[in-house]
Amino acid sequence: MSNLLNDIKNCLPRWTVWNDYNIPSPILIIDEANMFNQLGDSDPTLLKSVLNWMVLNTKQESRFNIVLTSSDSFFLNWIVTQLHIPRVTRKEEAEKYFEEHVLPYNECNELKGKFDHVCRITGTRMMVIRIYVKEYKNSEGTLKDSEFSVFRLEDDKLSYALNPVRFPGKPAPLWNKDDFIKVMKAIVNAEDRGYIKEIDLVKEIGVEKVKSLITYDLLHRRPTNNFTYDIIDPPNKSILTAMNKPAIRAR
Repeated sequence: MSNLLNDIKNCLPRWTVWNDYNIPSPILIIDEANMFNQLGDSDPTLLKSVLNWMVLNTKQESRFNIVLTSSDSFFLNWIVTQLHIPRVTRKEEAEKYFEEHVLPYNECNELKGKFDHVCRITGTRMMVIRIYVKEYKNSEGTLKDSEFSVFRLEDDKLSYALNPVRFPGKPAPLWNKDDFIKVMKAIVNAEDRGYIKEIDLVKEIGVEKVKSLITYDLLHRRPTNNFTYDIIDPPNKSILTAMNKPAIRAR
């Protein structure tokens, strides 16, 4: 797989070649991209390698753009979840990234100095910040919080979570509507702290239901405080958080 990805990359020059001749960058179209879901089930490490390759060549090296198409209506929710989980950062680091990289790249000076406002919507996940600024720019500054695509996706996920059904490639959900309402209340009540202790939720609804919610990407599990850069004074125990800031706002 690594050789195949490198061969694809090396077939195309860097963006400067296209830019010098005022030619748009090429577009790599991947049809039935929902098959990546099966790849993730069989080999999560390989899936992450493919996603990292996409980010490297579209964002960092700007070799080409990538369009993923799928006939699976749940694919968008799944791929966004895969991209949002990595790179939780401290607020200071996220603000620097926002001011020095995201705003100049999108030519969006009207948001300069407004990271506190943006952070209340996006949290500190870099991917969510990039998506928000791009959509804000495209809307010419008229983007409402409720119109933000990540918020709408999370709102959609909540609707399914309140009426749980089995998703393709996943085991049957073990929680019910009442269980999920308890989870939502716990997450919202702990918003200022930023997390709930896993053991507390296990006592409330049971370990199997908690695992099921994590499997369905409705909760993000952080096993140690090595994965809690965005949380002040985290405990050295397993904690649970919402998948991202828009998920809390959707609740």
